[in-house]
Amino acid sequence: MLKQSSNGMKKVMFILLAVLLAASVTAVAENATSTNGVSSTNKIIDISMKNAAYNPKSVEISMGDTVKWTNMDSIDHGVEGSIFKSGVMSPGQNYEFQFTTPGVYNYKCPLHPADMTGTITVVAKSSINSITDAAYVSNKTIKLWET
Repeated sequence: MLKQSSNGMKKVMFILLAVLLAASVTAVAENATSTNGVSSTNKIIDISMKNAAYNPKSVEISMGDTVKWTNMDSIDHGVEGSIFKSGVMSPGQNYEFQFTTPGVYNYKCPLHPADMTGTITVVAKSSINSITDAAYVSNKTIKLWET
């Protein structure tokens, strides 16, 4: 009789822990996302302009990340794409653009379009990874309580 009561209590505790974990994951996810769906943990990716080239020439970033181009050359350059345009950048100047929509964005230097080109690939942040990670942590946490 005592054994069944103990198993019943374990089930209740398991359900309670699962509900609390789900509520915690939801609260964390809501706090980590701003109103436009872009994460508050965005990164800044640096691209330099030197020797009439972008370095790196191609990057893959997450939605909400910012790319910062810096002219480290001795001549003027610029950055021009379908949704952004820096204008002429003198040596030492930089330009930043935050990408909020997934897609492939080709760009060029308007002063040297034949030689200076680059590509930014923006990927959506996946909520599936967050859910999978939470389930993994949840599974490990629950196993700590099992006897």
